Amino acid sequence: MARLLDDAERTASLIGGRGRAGLIMANGEPWVRGLFACFRARTAAVPIALPIAFGGVQSYLKHVRRIVDDAGIGTLLVDDSIRRLIPHLAKAMPPGVEVVDVTRPPDRPGPVEETGDDFAIIQYTSGSTSQPKGVALTAGNVAAGLASITEGMRLRPDDCMGLWLPLFHDMGLFAMLSAFSKGNPVCLWPTTGFARRTRAWLESCAASPTTAIPMPNFAYDLIADSVEDGLPEGLDLSRLRLTFNGAEPVHKRTIDRFTRTFVPAGYRAEAMHPCYGMAEATLLVAWPEVGAEPEALPVDRFRLGPGDKVEPVPESDAAARSLVAHGGAAPGIELRIDAAGDGRVGEIQVRGPAVMGGYLNLPDDRQPFTGDGWLRTGDLGFLLDGRLYVTGRLKDMAIVNGRNYYAEDVEEIVRRASGAGVRRCAAMQVTEDAAERLAVLVETPLEGEAAAALAAELEHAVTAETGPGVARVYPVEPRTIPHTTSGKVRRHAARELYAQVTNHAQVTNHAQVTDDGGTAR
Repeated sequence: MARLLDDAERTASLIGGRGRAGLIMANGEPWVRGLFACFRARTAAVPIALPIAFGGVQSYLKHVRRIVDDAGIGTLLVDDSIRRLIPHLAKAMPPGVEVVDVTRPPDRPGPVEETGDDFAIIQYTSGSTSQPKGVALTAGNVAAGLASITEGMRLRPDDCMGLWLPLFHDMGLFAMLSAFSKGNPVCLWPTTGFARRTRAWLESCAASPTTAIPMPNFAYDLIADSVEDGLPEGLDLSRLRLTFNGAEPVHKRTIDRFTRTFVPAGYRAEAMHPCYGMAEATLLVAWPEVGAEPEALPVDRFRLGPGDKVEPVPESDAAARSLVAHGGAAPGIELRIDAAGDGRVGEIQVRGPAVMGGYLNLPDDRQPFTGDGWLRTGDLGFLLDGRLYVTGRLKDMAIVNGRNYYAEDVEEIVRRASGAGVRRCAAMQVTEDAAERLAVLVETPLEGEAAAALAAELEHAVTAETGPGVARVYPVEPRTIPHTTSGKVRRHAARELYAQVTNHAQVTNHAQVTDDGGTAR
């Protein structure tokens, strides 16, 4: 750590007081050093997603330019992980913005010009329901957020944080900083290595000193998929004390499958920690007590609209939807539901010292706060016996035939349909033949009659659980459904793809938006 901080001191001299600094690099020492250099220069660090699958270089450059302009960036820190892109960045940036290669720190120390920025980190949201916005976090927000994480996870001196998540994403960034804040080591892997060689990554993780690792729900499915033909010989996961599941909806099916698959390798059920958080709260909002096994509550899926009182039902009930408990409020966070009464659905709202003061450059009337100062998350959920259950996004709830349906609920039905083999799908409310229903896009390599048969099978599965006429399924090519850096479907953008496959409109760009391997909010 001493060597890293010394190198960061020398790197800070390259920032030069030109304004805030953007970081465009893959996971590695230069990224971490660049972040610490920003802290040393007292200028806001602005993590920027990598260009993979942004619909082409020009589309990505426009994305970066928008962030540069919005955040007031004067320096872009890069390294040789994006060496082919560096000349394009240099040409596309406005005058005065310097692109600085920090692959290696300067040989000699130089003067560090301190900016004295009001913010420590400006984290651009992934834009699952809107255009990305700058989450402006002060040093106080960051310190409070890290204290919440380390206290909640009961970080021990012998813990090691494992990360393949991209560091430009809030879950990866603050997990790393939480470990460093207590002097704990971090094992860092390339994101692409996890996505492309999952089984090999699993063996590498098991052989490392990693005891804690954060991942989104889909990653646990991907890891289980990688060992379908059997566990690697000698695989030992007994060292894993904390595996955090967050950044996207957490599914009981995924937890059960992962646990069942890896218990023979020493994995313990109580290591799984479903958590709920967001960049706007410097990550952590709610999670269960350390050492407690995950809990799930089967409820009537048709009684989950705003203001509804949830109705527990047997798991075998045709209307049952199992919701995973996310525990109580994280240390230092206050949590409430905008609905009267325990077990009643409403918007999740939070406040506390880790919660941002607002989005960068957004006027007061567009900031997501209530009149009494609580952050409106845009997520729906309920509290029951002190535990938070998340039901879905407020904007992703559809009304069909007078009943409430969550897009992600229908997507989960499709994913678990027997033999479907579907991982990415997108559901959205549409009007077809003068009737309201859900359109469900599913990625599949199948074509022609085989694709039509898959669509019919999935429609039948949805009908069996929700009723007739609720959804219509449309097969689309693999890697075409747009999604955020955390793996969440960008349903608003997916409407363009829906319009294309149904010939409702001419669509010219539906490229996916992802990180350098695809995965929090």
